[in-house]
Amino acid sequence: MQVDYTVCFERHHLPAGGYLAQLTLNAPRRVNALTLETVTLLFKLLLEIRDDPEAVAVFLDGAGERGFCVGADARRIRESALANPGGAAVEADTFFTYEYAAAHLIHRFPKPVICWGSGIVMGAGLGLMVGGSHRIVTSSSALAMPEISIGLFPNVGASWFLAQMPGATGIFTALTGARLSSADALYAGLADYCLCDESKAEVLRKIINIEWCDDPQWNAEHLTECLTDIEVEQGVVLSQASLKDHRTWIDKVCGLATPAAVEKEICRYRGNSEWLQRAAQGLTRGASSSAKLIFRQLGLSRSLSLADVFKMELVLSSNRVRDPEFAEGVRAHLIDRDRDPRWCYKSIAEVPELEIDALFTSPWQQNPLDELFSR
Repeated sequence: MQVDYTVCFERHHLPAGGYLAQLTLNAPRRVNALTLETVTLLFKLLLEIRDDPEAVAVFLDGAGERGFCVGADARRIRESALANPGGAAVEADTFFTYEYAAAHLIHRFPKPVICWGSGIVMGAGLGLMVGGSHRIVTSSSALAMPEISIGLFPNVGASWFLAQMPGATGIFTALTGARLSSADALYAGLADYCLCDESKAEVLRKIINIEWCDDPQWNAEHLTECLTDIEVEQGVVLSQASLKDHRTWIDKVCGLATPAAVEKEICRYRGNSEWLQRAAQGLTRGASSSAKLIFRQLGLSRSLSLADVFKMELVLSSNRVRDPEFAEGVRAHLIDRDRDPRWCYKSIAEVPELEIDALFTSPWQQNPLDELFSR
């Protein structure tokens, strides 16, 4: 086993030859928060596995019991932006570039990618998981895209997969940072299977013993059969799918004529659903400038290819992390932890259109992802 501080790479040798590559995000005390070191190594290892004819598939998981991945290390990103006021956030830009390159590679990987998404799966963690060909959640899985709470926006391909969720559930999830259960993940198309938390070792053993060959399509089909059989055998009882239960209300509210009207209606929710109450609080306490950006982001993404979605998000990320809203959000939630960010605007209606326009202006003549996507 090749061990690195940020990612562990283990080759599970198969009975018929070749190996299954297990990549484990390895920062359990930080719930496997992604850093520049993590994403550059992850991208490098994925390229090696892709090009190695002995490798038949990837099993991607996270170390520790708390979860797969809590997302990016936002404090380091903030430090990078503050280190060069008015200029480029060099480390942050490099981080996002390799993070998005790794996520895009997972989406387009020519071999099966199994992701074990137990426990906390948030932000960038969800972005990595969703790209897999066989996405597994467990009873303990708690998923979310909570970037609005720190003045950012859902990224790592979220522009793509949120737009594919049923009805308006994608934009609702983005605007509120709503916590999703394993049942929600299955309903929304973010996951494919729900298995028992304690069964990872047994599931991995059964996967290893599939009759793998050199045909990726054959392998994917037999992997699907294997995981489907395991899911039936385990018979995990799903929790409540709040997205499904409240779909009618979500579609109605998010279908209002303007973003300002949507914001107002969600924030004034006073019904009996605790889940919707928490979702409304997420938007109320989040950055209105992020909310306005999210409407524009998801609207534009519907006409873009997956590669262009990632390139758009890289432009937005590079610009947004240098915005005072992001620095203030991270301060309030992750540094001082007073949970009281002093946002620049109190509502979407106050946010100038020109401010959102500027976030879509590329700081480069050529997008850095062009070179990585060609590898």
